[in-house]
Amino acid sequence: MKLIIDSGTTKTHWVLLEEKQVTENFKTTGFNPYYTSAETIRQLISGELPENMRRKNVEKIYFYGTGCSTRANCSKVDSILQSFFKTAIIETHHDLYGAAVALLKDKEGIASILGTGSNSCLWNGHEIIESVPSTGWLLGDEGSATYLGKIILKAFLGGELPKDITRTFYQDIGLDFEGVLHKIYSASQPNKWISGLAPFASAHINNREIRELVKKNFRDFLAVQIKRYSHYQTKEISFTGSVAWHFQELLREVLQEENLHAGSILQQPMDGLIEYHTS
Repeated sequence: MKLIIDSGTTKTHWVLLEEKQVTENFKTTGFNPYYTSAETIRQLISGELPENMRRKNVEKIYFYGTGCSTRANCSKVDSILQSFFKTAIIETHHDLYGAAVALLKDKEGIASILGTGSNSCLWNGHEIIESVPSTGWLLGDEGSATYLGKIILKAFLGGELPKDITRTFYQDIGLDFEGVLHKIYSASQPNKWISGLAPFASAHINNREIRELVKKNFRDFLAVQIKRYSHYQTKEISFTGSVAWHFQELLREVLQEENLHAGSILQQPMDGLIEYHTS
């Protein structure tokens, strides 16, 4: 019996495999071991893990998680999971590794995550051989929902967009100029609120200015991430994550404009991880 766990900042996706068949499939609150204490993570899992899962004889756990890029964070997660599944053998990897496995499996290429945050790596079919450091939502995360939210805010607050779409924006979010500034600079966890502006772009994607902001989001990602890999022009670039999925038409358009090779686009890594662990 295998348990696959894909954990991001927003949500954690759990799938239980029995004889290569999915018998449990559910989601709980996400977490990042860089910012979330071990006790808080344990409480989150304890409060949301279905009771029947605790009684399962899980033999192997494959965990792919945001923030699991250091040995300390991997050990932290291992210890927490072991407290729930005492006899399981646990493998903990960074979510970027999981994305590469899900998207490319044994093929060479570039794997990218465009969700709440963003990241990428060069994959040789077996392991990550190169990656561009991710500086997080405050300094980077180009291509992500959070970065898209930031450039949307900058455009509206700076008065750069037409009056009709500006009026619609403030009506949709239910705030005025001062209210937005309070959300950004005084409220707790502003990054979560900022990333939550991505659906506004989706709802108004036929607006020319909004389309250009979404395309800028992708161009900036290519500039600071993809174009730093050697021979990136020859690599197939694949994507997973909510932003890549929901804006895939514009993503492919930008890749074509940049003469880059678009690979597969998955809404969530778990689709590819299930295929990989049942093959």
